[in-house]
Amino acid sequence: MNIKLAALAALALGAAGVSAPASAALNVPVPSANYISFGANDWAWASPCPPSGGANGGQCGGGSVVDLGYQSTQGWRLPTAGELAAGPSVADFGTPGAFACASSWFSSYAHCDYGDAQSGLIFGSAGGGSQFDETWVVRSTDWGAVPEPATWAMMIVGFGLVGGAVRRRRASAAFAV
Repeated sequence: MNIKLAALAALALGAAGVSAPASAALNVPVPSANYISFGANDWAWASPCPPSGGANGGQCGGGSVVDLGYQSTQGWRLPTAGELAAGPSVADFGTPGAFACASSWFSSYAHCDYGDAQSGLIFGSAGGGSQFDETWVVRSTDWGAVPEPATWAMMIVGFGLVGGAVRRRRASAAFAV
């Protein structure tokens, strides 16, 4: 019961644009207020640290590494270098006082460091390489998309035609004997 209440609280806070505590958010989908759509992908600001928790042997605070355990089932993954190069800018996430941050859904942190990202410290990007790299994650915008009614109709008609052809073939084979 407590897990359900925590999940509902995380969703309500996320819808209001407020970061939720990590313990409540790690195993629920990231609310749309906490990520952006850019190009053909959704982008989430997943952590104020690199995915491993530190870079070049460094430590990034006492927080956890980026946890993609549950969120990978929702399509989230680390972006490729090409995706980062063609991806959003820091300003696409919002302004320093109000921007989309999803760290509560990927780590034990409940914040993102806008200034670090403005300085180019984004894990996997050309300016990255510091123990304070911000981590962005990505997923395809059509991930989990539900087919449109016209697509369903075409599929049903297609299955009907295949079924009819199989039935007709059986009837022709019976007359040939």
